Amino acid sequence: MARWTHMNKREKLSYLADLEDGYRPFDKHALTLLRSLMDDHDPEVRAEAIACLWYDPDSRWIDVLMRKATEDPHADVRAHAISALGRYIYEGEEANLEGWDAPFLEISPEDYQRVTDFLFRIAQDPEESLSARRYALEALAFRSDDPDVTDLIEWAYRHRDRRMKISAIFAMARHGDPRWGEYILAELHSDDSQVQYEAVRAAGELGLTEATDTLIEMATNKTIRKPLRLLSIYALGETGDDRAYPVLEKLARSRDRDVRDVARDAIEEWIMVTHMDDMMEDALDEADAEDAAAQFETASFPDVWDADTGTFSKN
Repeated sequence: MARWTHMNKREKLSYLADLEDGYRPFDKHALTLLRSLMDDHDPEVRAEAIACLWYDPDSRWIDVLMRKATEDPHADVRAHAISALGRYIYEGEEANLEGWDAPFLEISPEDYQRVTDFLFRIAQDPEESLSARRYALEALAFRSDDPDVTDLIEWAYRHRDRRMKISAIFAMARHGDPRWGEYILAELHSDDSQVQYEAVRAAGELGLTEATDTLIEMATNKTIRKPLRLLSIYALGETGDDRAYPVLEKLARSRDRDVRDVARDAIEEWIMVTHMDDMMEDALDEADAEDAAAQFETASFPDVWDADTGTFSKN
C-alpha cells in the first residue's frame, strides 16, 4: 500500500512544508506523492500541495492547475492554483528577456499565452469570486510591459473592497512600474493596517528611497505593531539608502531579539543592494567611456557617407 495512505494530516502538511522549503528534493517519489496529495480529501492539504508547484514550473502542471482553479469545490484551493499559475507568467517574462530557447526555461510561447489568457479571463470576469480575481491580478502583475495589466492594477486599487486594494498594492510591487511609487508612499500612512503593511513591503521591494524617512520612523517606533515594525526594518535594508545604514546598525544591537535578528538580515540586504548599485554605476561609467571614445573616433575622420566627402555607395 502507498506510504501516503498511512500519513495523517499533520504528517502530510509537514512533508509538503519540507518540500516547499527545499529540505526535500523534487524527485520521482516526491512528485508522485505531490500528485496524490493534490486530490486529498482535506482542502488544506490540497492547497499546500498546489503551493509547492510554484517551485516546479514544469508545463505538465498547467492543465492540472487550470482544472483545480475552476473545478475544486474549495475557494482556498482554487486561489492557490491561480497563484501557482503566476510562476508561468514569470517564466514567460524571463523568456521574453532571455530568449525562448534558453535551457533553464520551463515554458513555451504557446503555454505562456494560454496561461495569460486564462488568468485575464478570471481577473476580468465579474461572476468570479473576489479571491479568484485577486490572485489572477497578482499572477498577471509579472507582465510589466502590458498596458492591460496596468489598467487592471489601477482598477483594483480603486475598487470599493479593501481586499482588492491590498492585492493591487502587492501587484504594484511585483509589476515594478515607477508610476506606482506615489501610490505606495501615500499608503504608508494608511489607517488600514493591512494596506499599510502591504505598502511597507512594496516600498522595500521597489527600493523606494523616498520612503526612507517614514520607514525609519516606523522601524524605531516601539509602540507600533511589532510585525509592521519588523517589516519596516527589513524594508529599510532593501532601499539601499545611506541614511538607513546607521539606523540598522543601531537596531542590530537591540535588546529585542526579533528586532536584532531582522536588523542584521536587513544590513545584509542593504550591503547587497548597494553593491549592485555600485556595479551598475561602474557599468554605466564604462559604457559612457566607450561611447565617448567612439564619438572621438568618428569625429576625427570625414563622414564617408557625406555627399561632399564620401566616395562609397550607400547600397
